[in-house]
Amino acid sequence: MKSFCHDQIAQLAHELTLAPLRHRLRQIAGIGRAIDLIDPAKEYPYALICFHITGYRPKRTADSMLAGKELIADLVELLDSLTAAAPIPALAFDEPLYDADALAKRFKVSTKTISRWRARGLAGAWVATDTGKPKLAFTSRVVQRFIHRNGDLIARGANFHQMSSAEKAGIIERARELVAAEKASLHVVTLRLADETGRAVETIRYTLRKFDAENPALALFDRAEQPQPIDEDTVIYEAYVAGDTVADLAARFNRKPGQITRIVTRIRAGRIAAQPVDYIYNAAFDAPDAEREILTDNVPGSRDDAELDPTLTRVPTNLPPYLADLYRTPLLTRAQEADLFRRMNFRLHQASIIRAKIAADSAKAAPADIARFDEAMDAATQLKNRITQANLRLVVSIAKKHLFANPAANLFELVSDGNLSLMKAVEKFDYSRGFAFSTYASYAIMRGFARSIPEERSHGDRYQTGCDDFLSVARDNRALELPVEDEQAPIRAALSRGLGSLDERERSVVERHFGIGESKTPTTLDEIGRELNLSKERVRQIEIRAFAKLRTVLGDSTAALLAG
Repeated sequence: MKSFCHDQIAQLAHELTLAPLRHRLRQIAGIGRAIDLIDPAKEYPYALICFHITGYRPKRTADSMLAGKELIADLVELLDSLTAAAPIPALAFDEPLYDADALAKRFKVSTKTISRWRARGLAGAWVATDTGKPKLAFTSRVVQRFIHRNGDLIARGANFHQMSSAEKAGIIERARELVAAEKASLHVVTLRLADETGRAVETIRYTLRKFDAENPALALFDRAEQPQPIDEDTVIYEAYVAGDTVADLAARFNRKPGQITRIVTRIRAGRIAAQPVDYIYNAAFDAPDAEREILTDNVPGSRDDAELDPTLTRVPTNLPPYLADLYRTPLLTRAQEADLFRRMNFRLHQASIIRAKIAADSAKAAPADIARFDEAMDAATQLKNRITQANLRLVVSIAKKHLFANPAANLFELVSDGNLSLMKAVEKFDYSRGFAFSTYASYAIMRGFARSIPEERSHGDRYQTGCDDFLSVARDNRALELPVEDEQAPIRAALSRGLGSLDERERSVVERHFGIGESKTPTTLDEIGRELNLSKERVRQIEIRAFAKLRTVLGDSTAALLAG
């Protein structure tokens, strides 16, 4: 919180700090009443505020008027400073308490918003906790008063939506364009984006600064918040790949459409030249009529438009949804499998030839060559996916066998690892040798499991303490010789005496929480609160009060006996 706006309140804070602590609760209640009566648009005499807080009028001849808006902020600061110096025990408040996280969840806002609302009258007090670290808390009465006076503000805060990942990415990309095209500073870019998106200036500035801090290699601005050197052509190409049209890019970057097209072609050609194409070569790919023979001749059932036999896609009952979907893709015959592998590798062979042509002189690459390269790569990818989908059942089958041998493993994790091994096997399989792909894929999947399962087991062993094994080995059988009934008698007697000192509600909370007496099963504080029509925080306070009584009645030695 900021310092005091009015000197009179600052002086009052100093005087109250020196006052006896037994008056602190009355002063806190007075601050709350004063905040409740203040209208931010009016002025109030200091004597009135002092009287509400202390019960006395100041002995001063001249009384000054204090502006309501600043006075509310000062009183919130006054409550903060008083309780920060001497936190109040939670039991002193006979009403539920909320921390900033609980209020943020209740009002569907961020904790930063809760902090900003404090200056508007949401006064919090520092409360002592069991951990020894004070915590800022808000009483139920303060929260209800704030809701009554600031309903519209709370509604606006709840309706505000946080920036999504897609919106953040769009802001970063647009900022990169402005830096590349206009060499604009952080201040200029922030104002432009705030105007374009309707977001607050500080929100945009925070987003850009955070991106630069987390991505120093891609930072948009230097430490002086001046633009970093960014290649404008690269930004244009990335925007084109993201889906922007040539016309839109020409308008945004003040270029002609032909210039945009040449930039995209040049960069795309350079990236194709640097992208090797891996595939399994076959001499038949270089035959004069290879394209007609490989891509035109039909193998029944291997083409994309082939009709599926419904008897091959029958789904067994009682299967999880993911496994059931696998059975909707029919298995491949040897002829279909060979045809798919041949077409896939031939398409990659075509792409490799086009890539070599482009790499020879990427600066003069023709758009038609790039389009042919992309077409061949897309076709090869579709064929690869077709082969992979038809063999997913093989992965599940092998994973289930490994799951039987390794009960601690997870089936879906094994299937995920096996799918990666399957995709690599599709890329490396040579169909021309005449072997069935299932044989090659099974070996690749099992080899992958041989690596992944021991790694997962080793990773899990790091987090096992070994306590269970130690206790089972180091059990002391001599304990069986002791009379169990005699051991428990002092404990039961002390427990009965302690519970007898509690009132009915305190005893009920302790017995239900720890499963004592008729409550054989321990119950959470939340469940107890619902049974007693109390909040979870109130139940916790009752339990703390009960523990304090038990320590007083039983003494330290008996409490140690109960603790075991």
